[in-house]
Amino acid sequence: MMRIPYLLFAVLSFFLVAQPVLAAVAVEETPTSEEEKMPDAMSRLMKAPDIDLENIRDPFLSSFAKNRMEEAQRFKNRERLPANKRQREILEQYDLSTLSLVGTYKKSGQDWVASVQDSTGKSYTVRRGTYMGKRGGRVEKIDGQTIYLVEQIINPAGEVVDHQVTLTLAEVND
Repeated sequence: MMRIPYLLFAVLSFFLVAQPVLAAVAVEETPTSEEEKMPDAMSRLMKAPDIDLENIRDPFLSSFAKNRMEEAQRFKNRERLPANKRQREILEQYDLSTLSLVGTYKKSGQDWVASVQDSTGKSYTVRRGTYMGKRGGRVEKIDGQTIYLVEQIINPAGEVVDHQVTLTLAEVND
């Protein structure tokens, strides 16, 4: 019996308090003019920047492990170098700094030919396409004063790139 008055009081107080609130909400939902409308919340959202998922840094990877992985990738690239897939020539035993260009000559109707000397004084004949130097440099061009070589090396990023090297004719009075 005691519960009925409390229940009636709760229902009556709900209707008395909630009626003005519901009426106020109903008034706010129907704006009278275009200026009184609230802006759409979706129009203010910012677009997130695009994320490069292939090159993103792993936050749990230590710098030592990352360096080991990069070194392994550079080693794999070394195997892809064309110089490692063929038999070495005699001039590839010498460093380019120990070789000196002695002379160049050209027969009529033929390409330039050069004479290269190692540190012991032994001479070698070099033509276009000959490999020389420890980095596997290939002779691309010979002119009257210079031999132009192209070496394929690995840059710090681990990519195979072409590097041009020249061997110039030394002056007699040097």
